[in-house]
Amino acid sequence: MIARIIKRNLHRDICRDPVLHGLVLNLYLNGEEYPHRIDDYFPVGAIPDGELLAAMQSHMQDEDKHVALYRKAIRKLGQPVMELPLADVYNEVIRRYTRQSFRIEPNDAADERTLKLAGFFAHLHYLEKRIARSLDYHLDACSNSPSAYPVKAVALVSRDEQRHVTYTKEAVYHLLPTARAKRLLAEHRRAELRANLDFSSRQLSRLSSRYAERFPGSRRRIYHHASRLLEFGLRHA
Repeated sequence: MIARIIKRNLHRDICRDPVLHGLVLNLYLNGEEYPHRIDDYFPVGAIPDGELLAAMQSHMQDEDKHVALYRKAIRKLGQPVMELPLADVYNEVIRRYTRQSFRIEPNDAADERTLKLAGFFAHLHYLEKRIARSLDYHLDACSNSPSAYPVKAVALVSRDEQRHVTYTKEAVYHLLPTARAKRLLAEHRRAELRANLDFSSRQLSRLSSRYAERFPGSRRRIYHHASRLLEFGLRHA
């Protein structure tokens, strides 16, 4: 309950301030742009199923639509669109905690290709699930923004993310036997949990220290301590 209150207040404080809001929207934006910066995401050539291929292609189109929505929302706030270091992109942080490679090589056996593809969908499932949860808080908070556009953009993105959460999990079970699918999903759930603690602690620490004057005085210390608790949680996860 306390954590939810802190998250809700944090997103509301961020959305009230154009600079903070622009910074956070850039974090979301860079996640959506991530597939264009690396070469082993969305391996459409490895999809053996027409329906699954269509779902992945639709997902890719959604990502590009989200890029345009976030870019416009950031500009409506009068803030710069930024390309962040890959180390600050949530997708990349999750991959640091994922042992399995997603790269499908020409000489991979069929079973290996299937396992890598299922691993990619498991990765996407927990990534999208966490982003969807974050956007729930952010959408509520966008009503506090000085611009009316971000709430429209975030609402559209949030709707798509919910669909992505569902089909990516179904894809894992479609590709693998049930027991293997459950083990794989559990591996990626643990990776995403640790990544979330890592990413959230670093980003919250950065915001609450570099931009402390932009947060209400009564909550600056709360956010700083929250970042330290997240860091502690990562060390013991």
